[in-house]
Amino acid sequence: MRPTLCVTLALLLSLGSAEHASSQQATPPDRLTIGYDQEGKIDARPQACLADVKEITQWNEADSQKGAQEVCAARKKHVDAYAALQAAYKPFIQAVMKDRRFDWGQAAATVPTLVKTCMDHKFSITTGGHNIQIDIINNEIAAACLTLATTLLRDETRQLTPH
Repeated sequence: MRPTLCVTLALLLSLGSAEHASSQQATPPDRLTIGYDQEGKIDARPQACLADVKEITQWNEADSQKGAQEVCAARKKHVDAYAALQAAYKPFIQAVMKDRRFDWGQAAATVPTLVKTCMDHKFSITTGGHNIQIDIINNEIAAACLTLATTLLRDETRQLTPH
């Protein structure tokens, strides 16, 4: 092997080890940040849902109320899925951190990628809807992807936790 290649490989390996070691010494964030639009800001209050339905439609009061219930149901599903992911993250990261051989920093960093990739995938296979369906579909997609990641974290936590 040429000396410059050996030096380059040694440098790359030491950088990877240093990066791994530095993530092991840092403190993990209390919450996961996924990085999608309106993350953690979904308003599932009935008056907010009704106001949004009335803003984008010209429906009578009965239809507006029914639409608001549908919008709120989808938003609540999203809010609940986000809260479940945050709740699953804490025991997961604690379990990963118990073994210093694990790279908890990378493990935590890949969860947002998983969620965003899931969302990109699901948005690519939907028409997006119209009227209130735009809001409903967006929230249902977010909820499904957050639930997928939550299930993964819970399963991994169970595997990492001694019985």
